Amino acid sequence: MIWQPFLPYNALIVRYNEIGTKGRNRLAFEEALGESLQRVLSPVGKLKILNEHGRLFLLPEYKQHFTAEDIQLMRDVLPTVPGLSSLSPGFYTEPTLEAIEAVMVQWFDTVFEAFMAQSPRPALTYAMRARRADKKFPMTTDELERYFAKQIISAHPELSIDLKKANLLVEVEIRYHQAFISFERIYGAGGLPVGTAGGVLALLSGGFDSPVACFQMMRRGCSVDYVTFHSEPYTPPEYIHKITSIARQLNNYQPRGRLVAVNLLPAQKEIRDKCRSRYRTILYRRFMLRIANRLAKLFGSKAIVTGENLGQVASQTLDNMAVIENASDMLVLRPLLTFEKLETVAIAEKIGTFNISAQNIPDSCTVFAPDDPATSARLDFILFEEKALDVEGLVKQCLESAVIINPDTDAQHLLKDLPVGDRRFTI
Repeated sequence: MIWQPFLPYNALIVRYNEIGTKGRNRLAFEEALGESLQRVLSPVGKLKILNEHGRLFLLPEYKQHFTAEDIQLMRDVLPTVPGLSSLSPGFYTEPTLEAIEAVMVQWFDTVFEAFMAQSPRPALTYAMRARRADKKFPMTTDELERYFAKQIISAHPELSIDLKKANLLVEVEIRYHQAFISFERIYGAGGLPVGTAGGVLALLSGGFDSPVACFQMMRRGCSVDYVTFHSEPYTPPEYIHKITSIARQLNNYQPRGRLVAVNLLPAQKEIRDKCRSRYRTILYRRFMLRIANRLAKLFGSKAIVTGENLGQVASQTLDNMAVIENASDMLVLRPLLTFEKLETVAIAEKIGTFNISAQNIPDSCTVFAPDDPATSARLDFILFEEKALDVEGLVKQCLESAVIINPDTDAQHLLKDLPVGDRRFTI
């Protein structure tokens, strides 16, 4: 529950962790984080971004302070911004004791009243955390914290000091050219800003796992394009609508990722008719990787991403994943490999894909699914099964009808008809 009252904050302070380890490359990462924040906060309006010795300050360009709607938007969207450790709206003022004290005198009682109005009321504990980049400031951080603690406790004796787990926390940053006072901290996703690690192509399905895998790659700085597989007419049209909704939600955390939908049915029918049933799922997955491999090279992706989780289903044993990966000559990344399902579901809820994924719509994995799936397939057995198939011909047949979808508008175009640079995509 957000208990903080609306205050006319005139700035944001942006904190990061991992970006700070980037040495001479840090500026590029800071700029990428600033661009991400400007994008997700675009409804707030144009922001002026100041880089101040390991901190970014964001100020509204065309208004004196943020509105209540602006602050609520920040609380809603910032917790999932990759690269952001935390952010606080606050007051940007002169780096003097008098200016800091003026903010505290004007606004602390308002914050205190809102804090006391919570139900149930938390422990009445207070702390100030001060940081002083400018060592010329006449007080040390300890002296500043004690100075205000004496005033606060004197005016509000029901509060007690708790320096480790205070429920009412005031933070003060004293920089070289300004001070910043905040009463609220909004935590981000951490990691690295999207786009700083290159592009990947993710196999996106309608379950909980693959959307979370996409988000985890965004947290590591990757921009993500998507490929999904369906089996129309055995899978309903609603399945593509579901996948498009998931891609649209994921694109809230990055510049727009492209979505390709591929009908796998031609390959699935051949596998059903010519191969042993216990190997069907593995053979399906190998075709998915072959097709993804082709698309990844088209898009200039550096790796393929899956939502696989070790031991979760029959195809995700170590033996089977090795056999499946053999079909691709690109790096295959599995960011959820060791996750427990509850961890994945918690992230899905946080990033807004849970309710979409929970819709019960059949996908291609359920078409001609075997009753006796192999859990420890041997590569030589799988290669023998594939001798009965025209592998390259089936890959081309699947790609022939592949469509690229704009997640924002649902518009679809045949992939083969779209120009790629100065040429067209060759199936």
